[in-house]
Amino acid sequence: MRVIARNLVKTKLKGRVRQQDVFDFLRHAGGAETFQIIFADPPYEKTKHGDSYTEKLVTNEVLPRLLDSSGIFVLEKRPAETLPEMKFWRMVRQKTYGATEVLFLSAIGN
Repeated sequence: MRVIARNLVKTKLKGRVRQQDVFDFLRHAGGAETFQIIFADPPYEKTKHGDSYTEKLVTNEVLPRLLDSSGIFVLEKRPAETLPEMKFWRMVRQKTYGATEVLFLSAIGN
């Protein structure tokens, strides 16, 4: 988080860095505030109920509405993890770095 904040200052970009559990954030998001970038690095393990965190994120209906029209959702996951059908997202870019795959997604309709 400090690196992101320093980079904002260095590049003279405006922004606010926020660290919060993404599901807690989604439960309390009012929708009045939108974001250029939402970054999620969920645990690679499954929830205590056996659900995939990645699947829960890409199937969440609130998340795409929180992005600006040109916003990007950056999601980290295991390369071997299969994605469900993405009704709300379009893949912009996909990159693997060792044991991590990074997805850059834009909301369908934005």
